[in-house]
Amino acid sequence: MKLKNYQLLGVSWLSYMYLHRFSGILADEMGLGKTAQVISFLGNIYSNHNEAGPFLIIVPSSTKDNWLREFDKWCPKLVVKAYYGSQFERAELRHELRNTKGNYNIILTTYQIASNQKEDRAFLKHMNFKIMILDEGHMMKNMTSLRYKHLMTINSECRFLLTGTPIQNTLQELISLLTFIMPKLFITDEVSLRKIFEVKTGNAAFLSTSRVSKARRIMDPFVLRRKKDEVLKELPNKYEKVIYCEATDYQRKLYKQTLEISRSNFNNNTDDSVNAETKQINNVLMELRKISDHPLLIRNLYTDEKLKPMSRDITNEEQFCDSEPKYVFEDMQCLSDFELHTYCVNYKHINKYKLKPEDWMNSGKVQKLKEILAECKARNDKILLFSQFTKMLDILETVLDNLNYSYLRLDGQTPVTERQERIDNFNNSQDIFVFLLSTKAGGFGINLTSANVVIIYDLDFNPHNDKQAEDRAHRVGQTRDVTVMKLITKGTIEESILNMSIMKLKLDKKISSEDKNEQDINKSSSTPMETDSNEEEDDDESESNNKSKLIYIFIL
Repeated sequence: MKLKNYQLLGVSWLSYMYLHRFSGILADEMGLGKTAQVISFLGNIYSNHNEAGPFLIIVPSSTKDNWLREFDKWCPKLVVKAYYGSQFERAELRHELRNTKGNYNIILTTYQIASNQKEDRAFLKHMNFKIMILDEGHMMKNMTSLRYKHLMTINSECRFLLTGTPIQNTLQELISLLTFIMPKLFITDEVSLRKIFEVKTGNAAFLSTSRVSKARRIMDPFVLRRKKDEVLKELPNKYEKVIYCEATDYQRKLYKQTLEISRSNFNNNTDDSVNAETKQINNVLMELRKISDHPLLIRNLYTDEKLKPMSRDITNEEQFCDSEPKYVFEDMQCLSDFELHTYCVNYKHINKYKLKPEDWMNSGKVQKLKEILAECKARNDKILLFSQFTKMLDILETVLDNLNYSYLRLDGQTPVTERQERIDNFNNSQDIFVFLLSTKAGGFGINLTSANVVIIYDLDFNPHNDKQAEDRAHRVGQTRDVTVMKLITKGTIEESILNMSIMKLKLDKKISSEDKNEQDINKSSSTPMETDSNEEEDDDESESNNKSKLIYIFIL
């Protein structure tokens, strides 16, 4: 194994920063091998500067096993202890790690463990680490989150964040990251720095040249960022398409009906409190997004008239024999068509109420997806299929079963111990056609270069989460051109989400590019994607603002 020239530069930069007692952010674009650079950096200061640790590395749960594997590959002489397991197992590990300090170099753990339980937090806080490294460091963008506050208390001489997306929504997030790595330098000026980057309204203010220039000057000493098109000339191309999908007649009718009811409820709402309005906005937005994805995500086919006999019949099942039909009926009213269908499949006394096969295809996106999958299969492509919603992944499983396509699945409910095995199975088997992934769980830090097609079934409010997902395939090790397809249901709120995403990506492009390229950026970012001519747990504050803007567009 040999590092590339830009990776050697990254190791040198990390070493220089640490030896001069500066913290920093390694912000290379996704897929440039930040993990290999960090391991090599730790190996360098261990071998050449007698720095034996202890070092702390905090990673998302889905990447823990891969980090351990990469240490064996790049620097097996470093002794790594995984701080992970059940509450009892971690108690034993704490005792062992305290008593054998000096016999290991690195403690590797996850965000969940490092920030949740009081005992874990107290243990890590008092270990006095030489270096603390956070993979997917953009998780520190919210200074008000409990995770941020808990991890800030861990004592370490130096801190490094690894992130391919240092700015995801606004420039103010940059201040959170810089304050985390250099609290003594930035915390006293945090309020004034945030004021500099406040944006009231308008795209012009959002992309203000003066604000971008100030952000660059603040970032430059502490951030190293390279992009794939700058340092990896041999990497295959990535082609992006927006695929507009025509809603089915049923879907269009349902969307219009929901929109009209929402407008009426919104205008007639007598509760003017901020919390009530926010809750209403979130509910409406989620409903519209679900219908845009697939009508089965809400309840419409299972009417109250249909639920009444179902609630009676299901009490013949042993599990429900003591239940009152009227209470079962009330519970059923809260479920989606898909969830109710699942009950019908699982319980024989209501089996007759299950949905028809054509109901699964009654979505513009699913119909377009069927066409795409057939074309990809004919070309021997392998596909990563991402969705925000695990229930949508459930529906897609049924769709793939009906189309007789092989697949695997990984989401937040997949046991951490099984995740790497599923990743390996997909990468190593030509027989597995599709990998179904939730955007959050499957979008961070995993390598899926056996795939050459990425389908984003529904957009995240934070476009960098989708970029993270795309780059599971477009990264070092990829040998084929990668095609990214983003499915948008035409004439729905998804078009506005797409426009907001484009604006946020413009900001990132301006921040990370040199001044001399700014005019080129402004030109190119206005059309960041090819458009198909066929008609078709924490971003809290910024995402809430985005939702408010969108809902006012559609409701008022």
